[in-house]
Amino acid sequence: MRVSDRPSSLLTPTQRERIADGFDTVDDAKRRRDERKVRRRIAAGVSDCELLADYPERQFDLAFADHDPERLRRELADAHRTLERIRVTNEIERDSVVATAREREQSGDGRPTEDENGSRDELVLRTRTDWRRELEGEIAEQYRPTRWRRLSDALLKLGTALLVVVSLMAVVVPEFTNGPGVSVGIVGAGLLVGGLLIVGLRSVKYDLIPAVRALCDSPRETIRRVWERV
Repeated sequence: MRVSDRPSSLLTPTQRERIADGFDTVDDAKRRRDERKVRRRIAAGVSDCELLADYPERQFDLAFADHDPERLRRELADAHRTLERIRVTNEIERDSVVATAREREQSGDGRPTEDENGSRDELVLRTRTDWRRELEGEIAEQYRPTRWRRLSDALLKLGTALLVVVSLMAVVVPEFTNGPGVSVGIVGAGLLVGGLLIVGLRSVKYDLIPAVRALCDSPRETIRRVWERV
């Protein structure tokens, strides 16, 4: 049986017109009949996705070859909105849909072999739990102390502790500051200076230099972001 060359869509031209008009041009009987037909077409279209999900990638590329990116982006957005409304209306959890899609994607039953290393490599199927775990991991990695940060913290704490001890001893035993207290105070001050120096260098590397680069690359946008934060 030969596939027809005539382009078709989920809705007929008449159904499109009547949906756009809110079925105002037909009586109640015809409206109920058309709505029933549209419901059947919607259900059939969603069912066809079982086959289209594993359709060759080359065919998707050719199908939208004459679509400009903005038009395709808008149509995909509307398709996403439609599928999400169907999911919500039928009280199906989004995470369960994503988990099932991931299971079917990983099983690969009935999958064509010509799409190896294609768009499937970039297919992202994550539940809210997956996103939360990834975000928590990124935050933990971002704030995980580095070797230099641990060193600066240790120097600042030790230097502060030594200066506090010297200050207390100077009150309790004034003679202490004329003897070994001087050396302890010098060591404590040196540790503080070392810790502050590391903090300053890290600030220049991770804060000042990126800010200067951003200012040079996009002065207006950088100034706008700074102004909004202030």
